[in-house]
Amino acid sequence: MYCQYTKNMSHIRFDLRKALEDVEAKTGIRISYESLAKRTGLSVDTLKSIATRGAYNVSLRNIASISDALKCNPIEYLIWEQENGDSYEN
Repeated sequence: MYCQYTKNMSHIRFDLRKALEDVEAKTGIRISYESLAKRTGLSVDTLKSIATRGAYNVSLRNIASISDALKCNPIEYLIWEQENGDSYEN
């Protein structure tokens, strides 16, 4: 199936903020972007983009790196956002 990119294209988002909040609630340890960057090999800027830019195109490799570092199931933090603005969370 051919899919042409449009500005308002549907996409999958990884809710990094929620993942970090859940880790803190579970462990009592607050993980900074700097600490997570060291654990994942990703830059702080990339992590901030994943956390704050709704339409950021995060790769599966980056999702796996973050999930491994946080010891979490990525499925819990994936959100499907349709081009019409509707969101579906797992």
